[in-house]
Amino acid sequence: MKNIESLCDLFELVGCDATFYDLGRHIRKITPQQVIQFDKKQQAYPFPFRQCAWLACFLKNKNTDKKEASDTGVIWFIKLPLDETGCLNLGTRDHFIKSIVDKIMNKGEATGLSEALEDNPYVYKPDQERMASFHAILATNLNGAQSQYFQDVVQYLSNEIIDGEEWQKLGLQGIAELAVKIHDTRYLALASRAIKQAPTPFVSALCHALEHEILPADLSLTIIDKLLQEQDSLMQASYIRALSRTELDDNLLLPLFGILGNLNECSDEQTHPIVALAAKCPHWLAKSPQLLRIIMEKLAHRDDAYVAFKHVSIELSHQPETRQPLWDLFKSDRISPRLAQAVSHLFTQTPTSVQ
Repeated sequence: MKNIESLCDLFELVGCDATFYDLGRHIRKITPQQVIQFDKKQQAYPFPFRQCAWLACFLKNKNTDKKEASDTGVIWFIKLPLDETGCLNLGTRDHFIKSIVDKIMNKGEATGLSEALEDNPYVYKPDQERMASFHAILATNLNGAQSQYFQDVVQYLSNEIIDGEEWQKLGLQGIAELAVKIHDTRYLALASRAIKQAPTPFVSALCHALEHEILPADLSLTIIDKLLQEQDSLMQASYIRALSRTELDDNLLLPLFGILGNLNECSDEQTHPIVALAAKCPHWLAKSPQLLRIIMEKLAHRDDAYVAFKHVSIELSHQPETRQPLWDLFKSDRISPRLAQAVSHLFTQTPTSVQ
């Protein structure tokens, strides 16, 4: 058995073609060039999230016909820690590889791809929404057919009245499949109608599916308009998530500043849009120092022993685009005494995780 020195070597060993997706902040296909670069530690992992690489690896036997791939492929969900430079931690990556190779050697190369991950500490299970979106994106990339759940959603949104109780019978898979089709004029119209008229739970689920897409301009404007009117903090967070791959401009900054409000206070409800901004939109915070300052000032003014402040600071400090802007803010002589105290607290206290 040849030396196995990377994930690609591992998949070559088991006779599979592998397609990589990132399932961290957004669901995105990773290019073959990006795979080579992070797999060999030539470059940092392109989409770090919570200091890990959240990978979905779609594996199919090299002899499988392309038309059969969606039916016969196996998906591995693996979570690998990143080091302080944002690269794969080679020790844990190699431990993962060794655990797979040992299982194959013990049971033979006929070991099933799914069976090879049994009891593996690096396996994770995406939540239902993310799983539905990933399957919708994967099926689209493989030219697969839509599910019956999709037809149910289309029928529901095509009805004259869509604000009744029928939404409760719909599946997340159908909503996710609608989200991946928003560049088709017909389905864009249905998605826009849903954002404007559908019950809140349906709109929230659709927004969470839309966060993986680059939205058409008209749909972005529709969602921004809803964000301007929204008073519920959870729905504000949902709209922010839906817009998270949109470029930041003045049309978007206005409602964001309105939602965030006073620098010197931050209720529990206001943490919902703040967490959405930090988790899904670091590129906005990198582009707008004022937006970054507002959320860090607000978190510093909370009476929770800086727990939320530390959690967000750690995440943003590990994002390539926000690392320098964050430290520039922390070193500024224009921040409030409360923010300066929170920054000092970062370096003098043991970090506490938000549960």
